[in-house]
Amino acid sequence: MLDLWNVLNDVMRTDPWFRPFSAPPAAANSYLVADVAETDAEYWITAELPGVPLEKVKLEIENDLLTLSAEKLPFEGDEKRNFHHVERRHGTYSRAFALPRVVDRERIHATMKDGLLTIRLPKAEQARPRQIQVRVGTLAGGESAPRQITEDASESQNQG
Repeated sequence: MLDLWNVLNDVMRTDPWFRPFSAPPAAANSYLVADVAETDAEYWITAELPGVPLEKVKLEIENDLLTLSAEKLPFEGDEKRNFHHVERRHGTYSRAFALPRVVDRERIHATMKDGLLTIRLPKAEQARPRQIQVRVGTLAGGESAPRQITEDASESQNQG
């Protein structure tokens, strides 16, 4: 069954009719898998980097673009073996993420554990949702009620 999927993937990559639906082979080889999530306070990017040492991970911000680069080295001893089939990839991989303007670029931080890179992108205070408390009360002295436009387009004074 796996061979059938490989054939189908090859057809979709090379047949001009299917090309709009598939990624070019170069993109498929250098693709980093990542999830992007959001809370009220921050955005999260979680990328899978199995077998990549921390010293080979690089994050850069330029303008509104966060670029993640990683280099996965070949396993030691691979050059001494004759492989019949290879699926594990090594080399340099890169992925760019457009940053929303509300991200506080000075407070971005990243951690890596068990092959997962987690990048936390805090939102600036003014971009966070906030609740406005509604009070029960009357107008203070000197305060006038807001004006309302009625259905017949005349103005009325709101009392209350």
